[in-house]
Amino acid sequence: MNYSKYFIIFIINFLIAILILYKITQLALKWVDIYTKHGSYVVVPDLRGFSLPQSRSRLKKLGLKYDINTSRYDPNFKMNQIISFSPEAGDHVKEGRHVYIQVNSKSSQYILPNIINKNKQIAIKLLHANHISVKEIIYINEMDKDTVLKVLYKNKSIQFGYRFPSNQDGITLIIGKGYEKNNLIVPNVIGMSLHSAMYILKNQLFHINFYYDHVITNPYKDAKVYRQKPDPGSIHEKNKSVELWLTSKELFDHLIQTQTEEKDSKKQTKEIQTEEKDSKKQTKEIQTEEKIESD
Repeated sequence: MNYSKYFIIFIINFLIAILILYKITQLALKWVDIYTKHGSYVVVPDLRGFSLPQSRSRLKKLGLKYDINTSRYDPNFKMNQIISFSPEAGDHVKEGRHVYIQVNSKSSQYILPNIINKNKQIAIKLLHANHISVKEIIYINEMDKDTVLKVLYKNKSIQFGYRFPSNQDGITLIIGKGYEKNNLIVPNVIGMSLHSAMYILKNQLFHINFYYDHVITNPYKDAKVYRQKPDPGSIHEKNKSVELWLTSKELFDHLIQTQTEEKDSKKQTKEIQTEEKDSKKQTKEIQTEEKIESD
């Protein structure tokens, strides 16, 4: 039996198989190179500071794709300007690579919370929670110590709900510091007897000067206060004098009655004027309706 013949055929078939496998491998590698664009690179351009439309155009021309992030705001850039990107400028990447772009978003706004009449510490915590900075605190003589009385922004008074840009340069708080120990609020003693008025004012450590009509024989019993200086509610230094003017109880009651009558008269006059105005309006409406019907 001639084994050499079969051996030669086997060797030939084996070589043919190796050749076919080699060709298939070459074709596969060539296809991979074509598919992955092996050896084909583009340089990432510098996009920083460009607008979003400009950046899109440049990347498309280079065959690069992009992903956009608008979650950040930087006051040093205009809206829709490129803040940063990755890969960096000058990097060599393949066509079709994604470039991640950080775009400057719209200016964020912060809203002033309701801090009027709130304690200073509470107000500052609320402001910090809302990303609003305090530039200055001014203390003034007011009864409400450590209480926010007013809020200023750029030297103008602002109210609850005011909207700030994110680059706001801070607000000014006007806060009460209470009154000095020697300053007190003058109580209202108008209509009181001299005895009652003196009792209240002396308890506040005020001195008292009083004046009364010559017809009054006993100011402590027969008179009432009809005027005082300083006015009620004013701030006055203790141990200083409060001046009182007295009149008889009858004259005071007459004065009150006269003031009440004048007030009622003014109110009645106003009501009459309102009724006349309504009557004229009603007459005008009737005339208009009659004119429309006649037409």
